[in-house]
Amino acid sequence: MSEGSMLHGHQKQAGIPALLAKARFGVVVRPPYYRWNGERFESERLVGVDSSSIASLSGSIEVVVEGDFVGVVADSLALATDAAKQLKVEWQAVHQAPESDSDQAPCESPLVKPSPSYTHSNHGYGWPSRMHWGHHPSWVIADCRDQQLSVWGQTVTPTALKQDLSRLTALDISQIELYSADGEHSSNQASGLGRHCGDDAAVDAALMSQAVGGLVAVWLDARYAKDVQALGQAQRITLNADIASSGEIARYHYQQANLTGEVAAVGLLLSGRATITTSSAEATAGEQDTTPFSPYVFRAQYLAARAQPASLSTNSTLMGIQQTFARESFLDEVARESDQDPVALRLRHLDDARGIELIESVAKRAEWQRASNPSANSLPQDLLRGRGFAYSQLPDRNQRVESGVRSAWIADVEVNRVTGDVQLTRLVVGQDVGADVDTDRLQQTLQARVLGEARPLLGQAPSFDEWGDGSRTLTEREDSAGLPTTAPSSSPVEEGANKTVGEDVLTGAELSPGVAVIANALFDATGLRFRQPPFTAKRVRQALEASSIEEAERPSKLRPPRSTKRRWLAAAAFTTIAGTAAVAWPWKGAIAPVSRPAANLYSVETIERGRLVAAAGDCAACHTTEGGVTNAGGRGFETPFGTLYSTNITPDEATGIGQWSYAAFERAMRHGISRDGSHLYPAFPYTAFAKTSDADLQALYAYLMAQPPVSSEKNVNALTFPFSVRSLMAGWNTLYHDPKPFEPDPMQSELYNRGAYLAEGLGHCSACHSPRNAMGAEKNGESYLAGAFVDGWEAPPLNTLSRAPIPWSETSLYDYLRHGESELHGVASGPMAPVVAGLAELPEYDVRAIAHYVAAQMQAPTGNSDAAVADATQRVTSAAVGSTEMEAGERLFEGACAACHADSGVPTFSRASTNLALNTNLHSDHPDNVIQSILGGVHAEHVPGIGSMPGFADSFNNTQVADLTTYLRARFAPDKAPWQQVKQRSAELRQPHHNNSHSSP
Repeated sequence: MSEGSMLHGHQKQAGIPALLAKARFGVVVRPPYYRWNGERFESERLVGVDSSSIASLSGSIEVVVEGDFVGVVADSLALATDAAKQLKVEWQAVHQAPESDSDQAPCESPLVKPSPSYTHSNHGYGWPSRMHWGHHPSWVIADCRDQQLSVWGQTVTPTALKQDLSRLTALDISQIELYSADGEHSSNQASGLGRHCGDDAAVDAALMSQAVGGLVAVWLDARYAKDVQALGQAQRITLNADIASSGEIARYHYQQANLTGEVAAVGLLLSGRATITTSSAEATAGEQDTTPFSPYVFRAQYLAARAQPASLSTNSTLMGIQQTFARESFLDEVARESDQDPVALRLRHLDDARGIELIESVAKRAEWQRASNPSANSLPQDLLRGRGFAYSQLPDRNQRVESGVRSAWIADVEVNRVTGDVQLTRLVVGQDVGADVDTDRLQQTLQARVLGEARPLLGQAPSFDEWGDGSRTLTEREDSAGLPTTAPSSSPVEEGANKTVGEDVLTGAELSPGVAVIANALFDATGLRFRQPPFTAKRVRQALEASSIEEAERPSKLRPPRSTKRRWLAAAAFTTIAGTAAVAWPWKGAIAPVSRPAANLYSVETIERGRLVAAAGDCAACHTTEGGVTNAGGRGFETPFGTLYSTNITPDEATGIGQWSYAAFERAMRHGISRDGSHLYPAFPYTAFAKTSDADLQALYAYLMAQPPVSSEKNVNALTFPFSVRSLMAGWNTLYHDPKPFEPDPMQSELYNRGAYLAEGLGHCSACHSPRNAMGAEKNGESYLAGAFVDGWEAPPLNTLSRAPIPWSETSLYDYLRHGESELHGVASGPMAPVVAGLAELPEYDVRAIAHYVAAQMQAPTGNSDAAVADATQRVTSAAVGSTEMEAGERLFEGACAACHADSGVPTFSRASTNLALNTNLHSDHPDNVIQSILGGVHAEHVPGIGSMPGFADSFNNTQVADLTTYLRARFAPDKAPWQQVKQRSAELRQPHHNNSHSSP
């Protein structure tokens, strides 16, 4: 609906922003197990729903149950989300069949018996039920009333969606209208490479709308990736061939499991309304085979596909793409196995003069024989380059082959072996029917849809270590509510891609070779065959890592010859394995120094990813002194065992890490062992960094090595004995350190796992927020994120022990982390100031993920309830009048604080945005953060529009600080017991290096 939107004589409807003001909000509760097994849908059965389990939530909530479908509809998305979490649903388990690996070749087909005189090739290919969860996070809204259904949102398969909605609602297709986000009527023409979860969200919204009789809005985001995984494979194609010694394909067998691979929406399948009543003729047809078309001629060939009832939608474009993908991928594999040129192999088995002429013309234009790999000096060593070819011929609308469209494509790609990202660098397209193809615009379109931010084919699958996954810019209303409301603005490339839909860029080009040509180019670049789309960065990266490690471990005499472009991959894998093996020895040896890596060792994309990793890890905050050069080290840290100083992590060869290989860097990050073999102290949180993925560690290494080298004198640590003996850390690591990388929890959402990866690993939240034992190791279990003291500041609990006067919500946590301020909690200051400044560099999705994860640890609601807001209002009102029993503290407050922190009714430009009655520090069991703020001030340069509070270390003595602190506690936290020994604690904290005199503590 967002693609291919155009007016077809229909009146434009209101857009999504206007509809949201009238809509209620729906959230679905999927069964713990549900799956499409390739033939049928299976799921756990609904036993019952206990609606009383959500009775404690205030607001209007309705539970929708239809078959095994469960949904919750409420007046806000936050309330619906909380209700869905709290709702008790009982399911009856079913037997779970083991899932097959779609990338593995199928069993030998009995229909083709290999001859001893031939080389036999046998491969299987698949097509997913959903290409991805969606193009971007967005709203999907349904209004099912008065025998009419209107749906607003995004789809690329409108005909299939309308058919699902018709079966769901029992309405005729003519009574169903689809609209884009801005209210324009949707085209009925499919504009994508397969269905995505925009259709599933639309069916969910329609089912709940029909049940409640009004507008229902559903939020489509990466959480729908669970549907992608559950629906699995929609199409399976098996190909076999016998290849003669001359290279000719003597026998060819093509078997397609289904005529078209489209699976109904999850909500429809769960509701039980997906059953189709077929006529006997349709049933008979479903048992017969139909012959797919192939442009090639072989001595002996068999082509078959199982037909389907006419009541199922048939997408001819999708069928052509699926068939071409399998056939052209298979021929590419045969060419590699028989040592033939892929273009020459196809020409050999083509007897169509027009097709031969077209292929030869395209090959000449693309300079097919020219090597696609440049010299090592011209391409960063983390990039691989490959070229692919694909050809298709489809009959015309009357099934006449001769007058059909012939299309030949050659594509060049670059693959980033660190991130797995794939870039389409060149596209040459030729077709013999219709107007000339504008390949520049076609490449732009494919770049946006296939390789760009939307990436339905070669993109970012939701994964805990993907950066910017689901990111988008929110409106002011969204930020304040913590809830998204509108579709994101398109990038220039995306806008161009969307415009081309109605201008014959895609409809004018026969698209069938599009997926196959990229798969073949990927094969040429990496030597790895991906037999089912989408070719996500995660899949590409994992396949490269597995291949490189396998090759590095294989005995040299058993290794096949390898191309130059892959030697560096194996070398990187070998050094990683060698570094890991070295860690296993009780005595750690030094890793040989290397020259500073060349500037072209890593690509710009890898370095940019490393910049985000560094921001998430807050590297500069610890490795930069006040007023010093970024990452040059020298900042001191007071610990119970003495003073430690951060090191220089710039690529200076003498005083920094310029002589560190990646193996040395990886060992330090995962195992806490320096390049020279000495142990690092866990003040450097390698205990958390060990969870970082290999791709992120390599990107971080690339980024640090790309920065300017800075020479700096190393400070000597001042630790007491025996902690000054570094070798003793070997025993500490054995007891307290787990070097295993992060493993996502399969029972949690992608958003949760992303947040866990960032918070537990790079963000090392527990390093400050978890208490430590006598040996300096973090406590786990109930003590995880239970609060601690670091460098004179209290890091408050981030679990259920939080002392916040108004309970935190996920919305408030997001506001605090993203913007440095929460309306119900105050401004981030002290050690959190640089953390928030670093988080500002991250994609919005990542900050939301961290907030989601922390909220789960706190058992916090999604949004701020009416009761919480009312409680906050009452606290502020009660604190409006000061205590008359503390004259000294009151005088200090009126003279130094009241102008900003008390509402006198007089306009001022310096009023604090959050009342002190809501300040968590004043409700803590310890006065430390309040004293630190009085002495050093609060400086919130990271929060636009917020002024700074000056420090009073030079104005107030310890008695005055104690009087003011005691007064603030009594007035703004009257339900808390008075603090003790405040004057003594003020004296202890009155040290220059503890003063919060700037944004970096």
